[in-house]
Amino acid sequence: MSFALAYFAAFFMIAIAIGFLAFVYRKSGSLMPSDVAERLGAMLSIALIFAAGLLLFVTYRVDVGEGFTTPQGPSLTREELGAPAPDFAFTHVASQETGRLSDYTGDVVLINWWATWCAPCLEELPALNALQAKYAGDGLTVLTISDESRATLVDFEKDLPLETVSGYVEGGPELADPFRRTLQIRPTSYVIDRDGIIRDFVLGAQDLPTFERMISPYVREGVATR
Repeated sequence: MSFALAYFAAFFMIAIAIGFLAFVYRKSGSLMPSDVAERLGAMLSIALIFAAGLLLFVTYRVDVGEGFTTPQGPSLTREELGAPAPDFAFTHVASQETGRLSDYTGDVVLINWWATWCAPCLEELPALNALQAKYAGDGLTVLTISDESRATLVDFEKDLPLETVSGYVEGGPELADPFRRTLQIRPTSYVIDRDGIIRDFVLGAQDLPTFERMISPYVREGVATR
């Protein structure tokens, strides 16, 4: 729904409700008449006005860029954004082999830190699967990394298989900043360019168009060299 349509819907709801309340008042001289049907209609009209007001509030917040999907939390310093991403080791869930972030030098990498207990993480996993499938040929690697046990992740992927590079780390607090620091919020996503430089960072669940906007400046720079 576009912002204009949402605004129109909210004002239309308010107009209908006020119109009905005015009709009831003119007929009975009260906003809470004795007639049961009219009283119920008046109560519903008042509830409709409150609902429309809430719709206006939410629409306005999102319209001006103050939406509710990105929580406040730890961020990157000016020195970290645009700096080389610290290398780290992880274990592949499927093969149990050790991998490293540096293995993907030459690819654009989107690292998503997540957990099975994190509801917003679960909401965005299908978008991450779709992102990997759509841009793998352009040299994109999506790394979904958790600090949970392999048994937990294997059991989870029976219900929702991951098309990403799925891995886990043990001892998450031992990671270097900024990864260690931003693990306070899940999900957290980073975009790392083909040279291993951190280019973008976002807290909270995102959708496929948002992820595409994040990676698009870097996947266009050519195919992977690895």
